Amino acid sequence: MSTRERYEDYSTLLYIVPFAASGIYGLVLWVQNGLSLVLPASVYLTVTRDPYVFMVGSLAVMLGVIIEINGADPGTLQAKVASVGNMLQSIAVASLILVLICALYANGFTDLQGTASDFIIGRYGVVFPVMLVLLSYLITAQFKVSAVGNRKVLAVIALLLVPASLYEIGKRQTAAGLAIAFVFLVAGIALYLYPERKHPQPKE
Repeated sequence: MSTRERYEDYSTLLYIVPFAASGIYGLVLWVQNGLSLVLPASVYLTVTRDPYVFMVGSLAVMLGVIIEINGADPGTLQAKVASVGNMLQSIAVASLILVLICALYANGFTDLQGTASDFIIGRYGVVFPVMLVLLSYLITAQFKVSAVGNRKVLAVIALLLVPASLYEIGKRQTAAGLAIAFVFLVAGIALYLYPERKHPQPKE
């Protein structure tokens, strides 16, 4: 096995750490609370609000990025950077989907209001994927301030306003903070997932 392949293996393992850490910690808490058919909401919120789980996952991903980029050949560095940026965005989407599924499971897949509340209150479950998206833009240098009309730029701004709404508005009025944060979250995801319309070039 070449050195480059070993670096890729190490980085892949590090990318799995956030999911493994959350899953193992959640399972331990679930067993301590008594196994049941439905995931206890208290377990979900404990995991998604734990700063140490967030820090371990974030540092593991960042270390994986550093290892993977440093292990790339100079001639393929640009392609590797683009690949790492795409990987970070894929991890962000997977993380967001898993957190949402867990929030649904913790509310019996029937209580949508409780799901939305837990999803937003579990702050690091939202902040982590947002951080990964921002990191991917920083790495690939695709975040252009001049591109004001770019949907992805607007998506990043909307997602950044989610934790800001939770902390600044939520500490004064919980319901308003949750509602505004949820609106920003939906808007950010919609802007990020839906492609921009390309305007036809005028014929010469």
